[in-house]
Amino acid sequence: MQTVQLDSHSQRNLRRGKKNLNKEHGQILSHWYQSSGRDLPWRLLWTKHQNPYHVWLSEIMLQQTVIKAVIPAYDRFLKTFPSILELAKAQEEQVRLACRGLGYYRRFSFLHKAAKLLVNEYQDPKAKGGIRWPTTYADWMALPGIGEYTAAAISSICFDQPKAVVDGNVERVLCRLLNLKIPPNLPVLKKEFKVITNQMVPQESPGDFNQGIMELGQTVCTVKSPSCQECPIKPACLSCKTKTQHLAPAPKIKKEFTNINVRLAIPVAKGKIGLIQRSKTAKFLKETWGFPTYIGAEKGQFKLDQSQSKVDWKSGTSVGKIKHTITHHKIEAEIFETKARYPSIKWFNHADLEEKLLASLDQKAWKQFTKNKNS
Repeated sequence: MQTVQLDSHSQRNLRRGKKNLNKEHGQILSHWYQSSGRDLPWRLLWTKHQNPYHVWLSEIMLQQTVIKAVIPAYDRFLKTFPSILELAKAQEEQVRLACRGLGYYRRFSFLHKAAKLLVNEYQDPKAKGGIRWPTTYADWMALPGIGEYTAAAISSICFDQPKAVVDGNVERVLCRLLNLKIPPNLPVLKKEFKVITNQMVPQESPGDFNQGIMELGQTVCTVKSPSCQECPIKPACLSCKTKTQHLAPAPKIKKEFTNINVRLAIPVAKGKIGLIQRSKTAKFLKETWGFPTYIGAEKGQFKLDQSQSKVDWKSGTSVGKIKHTITHHKIEAEIFETKARYPSIKWFNHADLEEKLLASLDQKAWKQFTKNKNS
């Protein structure tokens, strides 16, 4: 990410924010959230059961994933694993199937690992949910797959820890409040925003404040056409006062992408389709079951992506191309039907295959394959 120095205007307004934004504004946001927050499934479950498992799961699922996509997956996951005890007993493949289609599967591997750790070390039949849950920000940070944002969210919502969250929505809200006409995801701003939000978070109901400031960014202080008349802290907003909401913040700094050429082989034999398991060292989609994936190398060669199989690329029949994005990689993949055989391959009927494909890349490839066959 490029380095950008803060101009004098931004530096001055950040100082104003540190001086003027306080717990009174935090309490206003908390009260606004209590009366106006959406009835999302994880919020309703927390209100009803006070089980941290419901909040923790939602925070993991919401990483890099929009709410609309999370809601059905959240419901499906909880039907499969209604408690942390059930999740801890599950096989890795069962967990992957339960979160099918959400992508970024490593987060669920960490979730599963942390669940097993908690059940092994903190199980208590007398405690709510059968677990003596970690309560502090530091305790949650110590668990696999838990970063600063997630630890702050869970510890504040479930255990009233006065630790503020900073995500993309919060960054945008603060840029509007302080009339910062710069990209909201500048690295230099992260530390400044943590200082400001932590001085805003109230001792009482810090979780409501955190959810409130995020809710404000999601529903009121949106990227385009913010609904300023509905904002509970409008009097404190410098960009609203100067009518420069359309300038604050500036567009985000975009990620730099690497272009990758890929070949996906779809093994076919006796009317069945083969899948192999990618290895722990694969460049993409580690340990998922999917189609053999070959990555473009030097001199036009394609190498199997660290699969447990060592089968070299063999020509097949091209059935089309697809485009896909994984983290910082833009992938252009050509799909081939092949009769090649791979060690440890598993064969599936066409009707059963779709539910076995966890990764969007494989799902797109299968869709292209069936489209070609049906045309």
